Amino acid sequence: MTPTSDFSMVRRMETSSKQIIAFVLCLRAFPEIALTQTRDGILGHAWGAPVAAVAEPLELHSPRFEGNLALYATAMHKIGDTHIEQCQIEFVNGQLAGVIVTTQGTENSERFLALLKKDYGEGQARNPRAQTWMTRETHVSYDLDSFGDAYVYFYSTRLQK
Repeated sequence: MTPTSDFSMVRRMETSSKQIIAFVLCLRAFPEIALTQTRDGILGHAWGAPVAAVAEPLELHSPRFEGNLALYATAMHKIGDTHIEQCQIEFVNGQLAGVIVTTQGTENSERFLALLKKDYGEGQARNPRAQTWMTRETHVSYDLDSFGDAYVYFYSTRLQK
């Protein structure tokens, strides 16, 4: 290599480094944008996963069927450090398509909301007790009732039409 080509390579590396640093700073400033690129499922499973792939890890039981929809209860009582009242898993045509979580009590509901904000960012406040988040393939809705209980619905925008 000639000295000129070595210099141009260093110059390209400097430019690339600056671009990478700028990109990382943008991700830190707008975390919900970064998460939208990677949040295409729930509870460690991608949307569209078959029932067989999630049945054991999520402890599915007591299925209800209606047409191409199936709703399973789970034995889960905790997500992160939050105690949950109930967790149900929805399948459309045998593919993971939604998750319904309910919490009981203000403390658990606030803890779950903090978990959502950590994973998805601030979201959009629809009113003082309701928020939504949208990523490329996931829609999340959080609603808090007058007793402090929360109803959270995650669903695949691709599978739930």
